[in-house]
Amino acid sequence: MTIRALYEEELDRLQKNLENYAKVQAEEHGLKVSFEYNDEFPETANHKENADKVRFVAKAIGMKLVELHEAIRGSEDFGYYTKLTKGAFFFIGNGEDYPHIHTDEYDFRDELIKTGVELFKGLVKL
Repeated sequence: MTIRALYEEELDRLQKNLENYAKVQAEEHGLKVSFEYNDEFPETANHKENADKVRFVAKAIGMKLVELHEAIRGSEDFGYYTKLTKGAFFFIGNGEDYPHIHTDEYDFRDELIKTGVELFKGLVKL
């Protein structure tokens, strides 16, 4: 079975509820139950202090910030990294009304390279 949720806290709660339900059902029907797990896709979650640094630098260099209202699983690799150290995942993008990156209409705007360099330079200086 694959279970999914936006946040690991929700996923943990869902897993616990499913385990408890399975144990009750197994006991009622004279069955045995066991569980095995494989965390293939950890959540992509920011640490507040690092996200605050990104916000601070972005505002200091005059970048417009657009906060996501819902979690996304943008990078499994990043999810593994933030299990080991603190981090903040962010996008430097073309804007909300620009074609999505995985479409034929998308075209990378070269001026974003300078934007990214300035943002990372500011982060290094903190």
